[in-house]
Formats: sequence, structure tokens, C-alpha cells
Amino acid sequence: MMIDMPEANLIGLIFMLILLQYARVKLMILGQYKTILLNLFFVLAIAYTFFGGYAPGYHIIFQFGILRIAWENLRWAIAVYVKLVFAVLVIVFFLSTTRERDLLIGLRTLKLPYIASYVAGLSFRSIGLSLIDFLTIREAERARALDLAALPFTQKVKKFGLYIVPMTAFVLRRAEEVSNALDSRGFMFRGLHEGKRTDYILSLYKVRLRDYAIIAALLAVFVLVAVLRYDFGMLTASASYLYRL
Repeated sequence: MMIDMPEANLIGLIFMLILLQYARVKLMILGQYKTILLNLFFVLAIAYTFFGGYAPGYHIIFQFGILRIAWENLRWAIAVYVKLVFAVLVIVFFLSTTRERDLLIGLRTLKLPYIASYVAGLSFRSIGLSLIDFLTIREAERARALDLAALPFTQKVKKFGLYIVPMTAFVLRRAEEVSNALDSRGFMFRGLHEGKRTDYILSLYKVRLRDYAIIAALLAVFVLVAVLRYDFGMLTASASYLYRL
């Protein structure tokens, strides 16, 4: 998210597609996020082209009365959209290749308190369950003979916004079910002491040298991007070739 240059984000986007293929993640899964990406483009296009402001030096592409669409606003919308698509692919890769157990192992290796690790694991698992709930709603619509493919784009956007209400109901119901399951098993967050608990997960998995090497490489890339961005002014929108057109 520190990179504003669209060319660099486009390279990162291609890299993530290659990484998804290498991790044997079916690229067909990206079809589930098609509606989100289309809605994102629709919102950005409106926000930056119609409400992006205007300066005397802007190059007008289209004008109708007081409505102006300038190239400078359009290019910024494209730059932001490419950045967010890159971020969406990173999230898809993380959700497709990481289990809640992997997250718990990392948190427990960092010596995070057991309670915090447990809550983080439950939160991460709820993301996958929310996707299942979303697919359940879609299947219920198909069972009632609703053909989303035949609807116009504006109706698809409206339908997507209406998913918020049933999704919220599903989340609240799921939270109550988890709470009741914990209570029925006598689980209490209070009174847990690290010294009295055997860390079974860490006894099964060990951090190896290659794990430390990968973590060090990721931190090095993060520091490099931060230095190039804030110390040398690179990877910014003004350094982009697209902005010099």
C-alpha cells in the first residue's frame, strides 16, 4: 500500500498471479471476487472522475455543462484501482494458502498470550465461514430462479449491497453458536496461565532455518520499499510514466 506507481503495482499483480499458480491455487477462485472488483472499479470511476476536483491545468476529455472528466482524475482512478486489485490478490493468496492453525502457530511462536491467539484464530476462521455464508445466499437466490447473469450491471451492484443484511445476521448467529459451544465445554478465558498449559501445537511444528530466512527476506523487501518511497521519492505517482503522458 506504500506504492503509488501503477507500473510497479501491475508488476506485483502479475507476480501474485504467478505465485497463485505456483501454490496450486485454482485461478477460477478469482471468479468469486469478480463482483467485488467490478463494484470497486465502479465506485472509483465515479469518485475520481466526477468528484475528483478540477484545476486549470487539467486536460478535459469530456465535458457536458458543469460536468467535466479530466485525464488527471482518470489516471489517478486507474492507479488506485490497480493498487487495490494487487491488494485483493494478496488477500486471496493468504486466505487460499493459510489455515487458522498456521496463524496460531505463528502467534504462539511469537509468545503471544494464549487468549489473544485463540481470539485471533477464531476471527480468522470466521472469514472462511463468511465466504460459505455468502455462497449459501447465492444458492438460495438460484433456488428461487434468480438469474444474476441476466441482470443489468446496476441491478447486480444493488443486489450485492443487499447481501449486507443477511451476512450480518449470519455473523451474529455464528458468534452466538461459538459462544454456546465454549460455554458447554466449560471453557473460560479467565484463569488461564501460560505456565500451566501445555502448548500442543508448538510441539508438532518447529520453526526452521528456512522459515527465518523467508521472514528476513520479507522484512528486507519491506524496508527497501519504505526507503525507496520516503527517502528517494521513488515508487510514487509522480515518478510514474503514466503520469508523464
